[in-house]
Amino acid sequence: MSRGGSGSRWTLDEKNWSRPWWTPLTALVLAAVTWGLLGLVEGGCRTGPRGGCVAAEGYRLNGWVLFLAAMPTYFVVVTGLVTDRWPPALGLTLGGTGCAAYVLTQGRTPAHMGIAGALLVLAALAPALTWWRKRQAASLTP
Repeated sequence: MSRGGSGSRWTLDEKNWSRPWWTPLTALVLAAVTWGLLGLVEGGCRTGPRGGCVAAEGYRLNGWVLFLAAMPTYFVVVTGLVTDRWPPALGLTLGGTGCAAYVLTQGRTPAHMGIAGALLVLAALAPALTWWRKRQAASLTP
C-alpha cells in the first residue's frame, strides 16, 4: 500500500474530477479532433478500396488523428458536460473557443461554420451546466 491510499489514483472519483490536468487535457483532445476534422473538411472524402470513405491524399494524417481522437473526445466532452467540477468545464471552454477561432481562420464554408458553431456551443454550455449543478447542489444542502 502506498501513502496516497488504495489505488484511487486512476479512478474517476470526486477527487480526480477536480484535478487541474483536466483543463489542458480537454483542450488538447479538442484541438486534435478539430485538426483531424478540418482535414476531412478541406481534403474531402475519397472512395477507398472497399468502397468506404478515406481521407484524400495529403490528408491521411488528419484522418488518422480524427480516428484516434474520436473516443477520447467523446470522453472529455461528456466529462466536461456532466460533472460539477470546474477543470473539465474550463478545458471545454478554452479548447472550444480556441479551436473555433482556428477553424474560422481556415475557411468560411458552411462546414467550417458548422464546426465552429458546435465548438462554441460546447464552450458556452460546459461552464453554464457546471454553474447550474453547483447552484443546485448548494440549494440542496441545509
